[in-house]
Amino acid sequence: MAYQALYRRYRPAKFEDFVGQEAIIKTLKSQVMSGRIAHAYLFCGTRGTGKTSAAKVFARAINCETPADGEPCGNCPTCRSLMEDSTLDILEIDAASNNGVDEIRDLREKVKYPPAVGRFRVYIIDEVHMLSQGAFNALLKTLEEPPAHAKFILATTEPQKLPATILSRCQRFDFGRIPLVKISARLEQAVQLENIPYEPQAIERIARAAEGGMRDAWSIADMCMGYAQENEQGMTDTLVREILGATDRSTLFDFADAVIAGDSAGVLSKIDAVMRGGKEIQVFMKDVSSHFRALLTTGVCGREACTQVLDVTQEDADAYYEQAAKTTQMRLMRILNLFLQAESDMKWSSQPRFAAENAALRACLPEESLQLEALRERLDELERKIQAGEISVSAKRIKNSTGAGTQAAGDAVAEKPVNTEPGVEAGAEAIYKAALQDIRKTMPMLYALMVPGRLAHETDGLFTVVFNSKTGGLNVNMLNQQERNEQVSTALSVAAGRPCRFRAAIEGTVEEKDQRILDAQEEAKRQAQENLQKVFDAFGRENVRIIDT
Repeated sequence: MAYQALYRRYRPAKFEDFVGQEAIIKTLKSQVMSGRIAHAYLFCGTRGTGKTSAAKVFARAINCETPADGEPCGNCPTCRSLMEDSTLDILEIDAASNNGVDEIRDLREKVKYPPAVGRFRVYIIDEVHMLSQGAFNALLKTLEEPPAHAKFILATTEPQKLPATILSRCQRFDFGRIPLVKISARLEQAVQLENIPYEPQAIERIARAAEGGMRDAWSIADMCMGYAQENEQGMTDTLVREILGATDRSTLFDFADAVIAGDSAGVLSKIDAVMRGGKEIQVFMKDVSSHFRALLTTGVCGREACTQVLDVTQEDADAYYEQAAKTTQMRLMRILNLFLQAESDMKWSSQPRFAAENAALRACLPEESLQLEALRERLDELERKIQAGEISVSAKRIKNSTGAGTQAAGDAVAEKPVNTEPGVEAGAEAIYKAALQDIRKTMPMLYALMVPGRLAHETDGLFTVVFNSKTGGLNVNMLNQQERNEQVSTALSVAAGRPCRFRAAIEGTVEEKDQRILDAQEEAKRQAQENLQKVFDAFGRENVRIIDT
């Protein structure tokens, strides 16, 4: 007899065989017992969660002659007939390969024929989201008012692709991912029936790799059982890990410890060890991301609550909690983001190992290094300009306008950035230079933003600093933000001994000019227009000739 795959051998034949979908199963059994059978159902959810299997069991249950507690008896002539693959009362249609209008029109013609043995003829349309728009339109009328003997069960993994007109005609049931514990229990029963020695850790690893899908769990278990029959120790955790290409738990904890400690050499050596061990770097990055996700979840939810969120034992939760306590949640989020981005980059990289190593090295950097990275780049650019002679530097004493003290004799003053346009008073220039030096000592990042600027003018305490139109746009936007603007205004006020204001503008723009001057110009223009209108009113527009002198 030909070998039959586990997912087919252990496919649910009754509602009681399902795991993880208790609410849906209870509702379907209740409808069978009460006889309130709808004409159309929509079963949606991720792969391997029991949609098609539930549809087949439900189809047999509503046709069973003697259902017991909503279950098909399996013994009556109708049940035995429906269990055969040749039955015409349960038609399973693959919408992925029969998605045209012609196939649905053919279905509309066949739906008129009564069932052969049972009370209902059930049409199970799998992957219904693959139907074309024309096919959906052809299905609408039949789905809304089918014959009394016809029932439709639509199954899909992507319900969002279905038209609203289809959704509104169906009773919808959402099949969720099956919990880890229930998958493990079901696999353990099967392994025991197969008389194969096993380790509980191996079963748990298979269930975790299935990611909530029972069919995926059966497929992985089938592969592991075939390998385990040649292994004296049976199905061990080491064997399953080798088949899946996964990384063992201790390696992940050691790698995370090295990242948290900032041990750059250590993380590179561990990546090298993983590669030399024959593991795929993409699988390793996926395991690392899952590990840091577990650390972050444990840090957020706490030691007790994370056992349910992560589907882990209390022992694992304690280990995650102790490691997560070594760093902050903000850093864990940053590290997780780096490794998730690395997973995406590795898909398109010709050297995926380089992407993994780069992400690991960046994850080792402390927060302060990343925050100052942009500042370092700007300071390096400033140093380059000084060395190239674009900015001259001298050391001299500057006395502020109040006469209360001077700058230290060795302070470097960037002459070019604080150069002023002709007509700027010397007192305003001295105030600006003094304020700039105070900012350089106390707020270096703000100083780096102001250095490329040039004092254009000062009017009634308003200092206008202009920047190059090609490179100064970012400086202007950042300096005109309220917090930074107030910081510069405060420094100017302290240096001047009186209230001062600050404004950054692009060189050569209207914003560079003082607003009071603009207001005066506008007022003069308005007044001239009013006077000209009075002349027109007095002498008539046709009698007035304007001469441009």
